[in-house]
Amino acid sequence: MPEKDMERFEAPPSEQVTTFETDELTALCPFDFGGPDHYTLVIKYEPADYCLESRSLKQRLESYRDEEITAERLADALYRAIEDAIVPERLYIRLEQARRGGIEETVEVGDRALC
Repeated sequence: MPEKDMERFEAPPSEQVTTFETDELTALCPFDFGGPDHYTLVIKYEPADYCLESRSLKQRLESYRDEEITAERLADALYRAIEDAIVPERLYIRLEQARRGGIEETVEVGDRALC
């Protein structure tokens, strides 16, 4: 699993919700699929004291390219990494795996009020 800490900066005093979205997240399937899984990722959070620095988030996401991991564990790992990095008021992650074999999978973690 990626170990590099994500960077942060002080949050502005206003109430806000920050959203990150990407369809460029890939990770290796841990089963006998023989290729990478492709994901669409949405991260929404309401900062407390800190905001997440987007470059370090991108680096963290890129580090999963060669990692064998399920969608469930990937969503959980991202949630915990962001929670540890910035301790937000609220955090929500939606991870949609690209259709494979006629099946779509979506994993949601966190405060669904941010949906």
